[in-house]
Amino acid sequence: MNKQALARCLGFFSIVFASHTFALFEPLFEDGEWSAEFGAEWRYFNDPGEFGQEQHAISLSSRAEYYHEWNDGDDWFKFAPFLRVDAADSERTHMDIQEGFWGHLGENWETKLGVTRVFWGRTEFLNLVDVINQKDFVEGTTDAKLGQPLFHLSLVHDLGVFDFYTLIGFRERTFAGEDGRLRTPIVVDTDAARYGKGASKSDIGFAARWAQPAGDYFEIALSVFSGVGREPFFAFNFDFQEPRLVPVYYHQEQFGLEVEFLYEGWVGKLEAIAVETQQLNYTAAVIGAEYTFGSVFDSAIDVTAIVEYLWDDRGELSPGFLEQDIGIGTRITFNDEFDSTMLIGGLIDPDTKEKIFQIEASRRLDESWKIKASAAVVLERGEVEVGQTNIESINNLLDSGVFGGDIDYQFMLEWAIEVLQQNGIEVLTDPQFFLEPLQLLERLADTDRKISILESDDYIQVELIYFF
Repeated sequence: MNKQALARCLGFFSIVFASHTFALFEPLFEDGEWSAEFGAEWRYFNDPGEFGQEQHAISLSSRAEYYHEWNDGDDWFKFAPFLRVDAADSERTHMDIQEGFWGHLGENWETKLGVTRVFWGRTEFLNLVDVINQKDFVEGTTDAKLGQPLFHLSLVHDLGVFDFYTLIGFRERTFAGEDGRLRTPIVVDTDAARYGKGASKSDIGFAARWAQPAGDYFEIALSVFSGVGREPFFAFNFDFQEPRLVPVYYHQEQFGLEVEFLYEGWVGKLEAIAVETQQLNYTAAVIGAEYTFGSVFDSAIDVTAIVEYLWDDRGELSPGFLEQDIGIGTRITFNDEFDSTMLIGGLIDPDTKEKIFQIEASRRLDESWKIKASAAVVLERGEVEVGQTNIESINNLLDSGVFGGDIDYQFMLEWAIEVLQQNGIEVLTDPQFFLEPLQLLERLADTDRKISILESDDYIQVELIYFF
């Protein structure tokens, strides 16, 4: 580990634990209540990084929360900043205002104005309809989100709950940096993000959702979204000296459906979306079932079995991993005084035979300490045969459709001329000129390796949290 990076982490650790930190801000928020938590996270990877990354990684995090209400509880203000400092990956070192909003409660309505996080969805492995907030991928979990500036109006009626959102501005997705783990073979250049026609970082988006019980056993929700799509497509920067993936964001229209069926210990779930973008139109769905075995062996432990099927009609064009997979899991709730929980799950691709398994567990140690642990392993990694010459690799890439028609031919011509000027005519006769980045692109384009592009990244992670 870089000694300077470790020194920064230790310095941060001492600062956040100093009592005068909150004394600095207390005069600004002296009428409400503060709470906070500090975490130290350690990751160990089974193998050295494919691109020279270290096997060990240490990061420190801090999250504070301020809450104040007045007007007999009809008005309130919440402020929750988050900070992480990572010793290895500078892209993972970041700060975010996860929540900072004023809320007001009326007789049959509620409003929020500011930055907050919103969750939509029913299923366990993937929440397709959940589009209000951007994913915070550097946190390493699928449920981590960045705060979204918005105005929210919620109306409670006999016909259901109606939620309306005006989304102020767009936040780009975070990705691991060159020295980080859990990254793609070619680094994502977040500084070079591009937008399609009609989309921009200052975009004003709109969303609405209606939710209502249907009879004694069903709950249903319908939603619409119009704004910049949270999930980027990727283009190649055509710089073979410093190859990068460039995230490209397009305007998106999305229609969502959520259905949940509850009967005794059974829960049936469905999430489905229909999406229109400039690139393509597609539909996707997750359907699954859960059954809970209560008081197992006459104990306080509840065990829930989970199975889900994930489907995306884009198939190999899907920018995500989960285009046609089966999710199997078990959630164990110990119902003890320490809030002990455990989730064991796996994703299996029936076409490529790839498998990834993960376990997550958490437990309070006492009133001020909590420990969280997780581990992930990829099995049955897909293999890909890459071209051994430039011509072979280029032909494979053209056949794969990895460029998605997003090629600026004027740029390509200017780039080719520049390459010839810098390297001479001999590049035309060198069959391995720029072969390595071409092979990396092939690996990314191969549809048999949707999950296992995360090479050598089987890991365990332990986080110790102090909260007060």
